[in-house]
Amino acid sequence: MLELVVGLIAGLLFLVGVAIMAGPALPRFLGFTRPRERRLRPRRRHSPSSSTPTELHPTTVKALAATARLLAMLKEHSMDRHAAALRMAGKRLQVDEAAGIMAMRQVLRRLRSVRLDDESDQKIFQGLVGQLQKELDDRAEQLELLPKN
Repeated sequence: MLELVVGLIAGLLFLVGVAIMAGPALPRFLGFTRPRERRLRPRRRHSPSSSTPTELHPTTVKALAATARLLAMLKEHSMDRHAAALRMAGKRLQVDEAAGIMAMRQVLRRLRSVRLDDESDQKIFQGLVGQLQKELDDRAEQLELLPKN
């Protein structure tokens, strides 16, 4: 009789040890949990482009502002391919300034060949491209990057 009680206690201790090792997953595994009502909370996606870039250098912010104006003008004239390339370079500029400057310069080389139908729009466009080039050159000089022409 004593051996039976010791055996039951040893078996019970063994099961308790396994339950402790299994931790919080054991009730789910065994199906003891009751279904919880999900609270509807809007989830935030954490991405650098969706958050406000507070740690960017003011010269970079100026370059991004010129990029936004160029994007609007390109979309207005249905130049979606150029706008997409400029948008991707702008995102790269927000994440990694050095790589973004190089990407933006490459896009600007292609944008110099863009011709718009309206002469006044063309002058504004060229002014924005020049402004963006100047801001990128200033920031590249501050970062001590060698210009790749």
